Amino acid sequence: MPKFWLLLWLGLLGLPASGVAGEVRRAYEMQPGGEYLAPDPRVKVGKIWNFLNAPAKKGKQLGNQSMVFERTYWNWGAITPEEMAVRQGEIYIFNWKNGGKSRDLLARFEYRQTRTREAVWSQVDFARGAHGTIRSVFMVTGDDFMQHGRIYAWRFTLVDGNRILAQAKSFIW
Repeated sequence: MPKFWLLLWLGLLGLPASGVAGEVRRAYEMQPGGEYLAPDPRVKVGKIWNFLNAPAKKGKQLGNQSMVFERTYWNWGAITPEEMAVRQGEIYIFNWKNGGKSRDLLARFEYRQTRTREAVWSQVDFARGAHGTIRSVFMVTGDDFMQHGRIYAWRFTLVDGNRILAQAKSFIW
């Protein structure tokens, strides 16, 4: 807040404040990962799905055929109880679009889980020559899910080099 008043004061007096303003702007745009927030209107995050792949209990899930299908789809091929336990967890699917030229982009999924509190976990998906609509799937399953609990906050970021082009996050993030 003091920098804001300093810039306002310098702006009112007409003193050259371009160096100070540049530093404030760079500090504001700098993200914790070392990237700069520079949104690109051609890169957009579209539909976001999340699915909790856990054994169904009594209730609405057993009568909902779409939920039964999703569970069957993600558990396909798991025969033994150990294989089923490895596939239990949360699955996040992000559909995003690059409307510009074809380029290499990094899709990063950062999340916090209930039992680890403020620890931030991360998964990445590297899309080579990304153009058009792309689907990124991130799974927090098995031991990670059993030991650390459910995801309570997440952030999805599309990065080109050191620039953040698009971002979507949960309301808690």
